[in-house]
Formats: sequence, structure tokens, C-alpha cells
Amino acid sequence: MDMPSYSTLPPFKIEQIRTAEKNGSNVSMITSMHTHLGTHIDFPLHMIPESKSSDDYALEDLSGEGVAIDLSYKGDGEEITEEDLAKYSDHIKSGDMVFLFTGWSKKRSATTIYLFKWPYLGEDAANFLVNKGVRIIGVDTLSIGGWGGKIAVKEPLTKTPSRKIHKILFDAGVLVVEEVANLDKVLMGNKVARAFFIIAPLAIKGVEASPCRVFTISGL
Repeated sequence: MDMPSYSTLPPFKIEQIRTAEKNGSNVSMITSMHTHLGTHIDFPLHMIPESKSSDDYALEDLSGEGVAIDLSYKGDGEEITEEDLAKYSDHIKSGDMVFLFTGWSKKRSATTIYLFKWPYLGEDAANFLVNKGVRIIGVDTLSIGGWGGKIAVKEPLTKTPSRKIHKILFDAGVLVVEEVANLDKVLMGNKVARAFFIIAPLAIKGVEASPCRVFTISGL
């Protein structure tokens, strides 16, 4: 199956190993799937050795109130700045989850635009959210930081590596959720909307990240 992923990581692969016609039942086997595929949550162990992993968080830590913010005006490869977020400062409370909608999930495909040129959280914006006391930040892009890798077809597009943005957040105890879809349905045409969020990762022991589902209860 073709599933877009961070370009330096292996692709998702699944194959059918039994068929109902031949074997009496259909069975498929996932032969390749890294923990940062699709909607997923990053824990501090992703960037900080010997730090917290999936084991250290209960469902209560991954659920609670927060806000979705419309940043869909940001262009290809454009930095999300402190100024972009400061206008919503009164809506962001200590302990909140903050989800940033850029519209990138609607572009999901194996294209140069989607794979490399997403809007990304800048260093000042990351520090702004840390200072606001948020505990989880979600984005609808491949990474919370900009493309900082280097492969044959694409040089880094930002001077601030994505790992630095991750580390700023992890050092402050902030978790990261990436490739979140349907944030526009939380916003319902508004620039900012409060909701109750539930992040449900796979129950995998001791990992640095996990695929997850994000549920919301709107209208708070």
C-alpha cells in the first residue's frame, strides 16, 4: 500500500498471506511499519536518550481540554511564528493541548509539496507555547519542525532542524502529535475552537512513538 511517510524512513508494506478462497480465511501481514507512520504521537525518548517512553503515560495524560487554531493561510514551507500564535494567546490555557491546522492533511500524497514543504513550527513559536504551559502540541503535517533531512532530491529547507524543535518541547515535558487529520471539522469554520481531545496510541511497550487515533468532543 502506498502511504506517504517521512522521506528518510522505510515505506509501509502489507501483504496478504491467506485467502478465504484458498485457505478458508483472509489474513494479511504487516511486513514494514515504523512507529512514526500516519497520525502518531512522539514521546521524549524520540530525541532524548534514557527519557520517557510510551510506558510513562496513561490515557489520562493523553486526554483533556485544548484548542484547535486555524493557520491554513501559511504557505508552502513557511514558518509558523510566535506572532501567528500570539493573536490567540487568550484562548490558550496552561495545561491545554494545542492543535495547529494548516490544511496539509488535505494534500496527503507522495508529492514534493507534501513530503518536504509543509508549514512548520519555528523556534520562537515553540518557546511561546512552552511558556504558555501547554502539554501537547498537534500538527497536521509530517513533522512539527521543517524538513531538515538531506537526500538526493532535497536539501534541508530550514536552518532550524526539526530535532531542535522537538527537543525544545520534550525538554519542557510537551508531547508532539503529527499528521493529525480533520482538524477543520473541529474548527467548523472558526479561527479557533475549544474541544476535549483524546489521544489513543497503540499499547506498545517502551517505544519512542506510536501510531494513534485522535478523538474530539467539540462544543466546550
